[in-house]
Amino acid sequence: MAKNKLTILKYTATGYFILIAALSLAETLWDSKSYVWRDVILLVIASLPLLINKRLFYFGYGILMSLLTLTILIAYIAMHNYSKANDSLAYFLLGCMVNALSLSCALALVYVGTYSPEKNRFQLF
Repeated sequence: MAKNKLTILKYTATGYFILIAALSLAETLWDSKSYVWRDVILLVIASLPLLINKRLFYFGYGILMSLLTLTILIAYIAMHNYSKANDSLAYFLLGCMVNALSLSCALALVYVGTYSPEKNRFQLF
C-alpha cells in the first residue's frame, strides 16, 4: 500500500473520532453547559493521533478504541429490548452501524500502526 493511502486512511479514521467527539460537544452545548469540560477533553483525546505522529501510538490508540467500541457494542446489543414495537428496530440497527463504523475506524488505526510502508510489510517495531 502506498504511503499516501496510509495517510488518507489515518486522517479518515481520526476524523471520524473527532466528528463523534465534536457532535457530543455540540449536543452538550445545546442541552446544558455543565459538562462541557468533559467533552472538550474527549475532543482533545480524539485528536491525539493527529498531534502525535508515531506508529506505535496509532497501534495503541487503535487497540484501545477497538476494545472500547466492542464493549459499547456488546452492552448496546445486550440492553436492547426485543419486546418493543418494530419501529425501534431501525434505531437499533442504526446504533449497530455507528458502532461497526467506529470499530472499523479503530481497526484502521491498528492497521496504520502495524504497516511499514518502507519495508512494504507488517511489523510492530
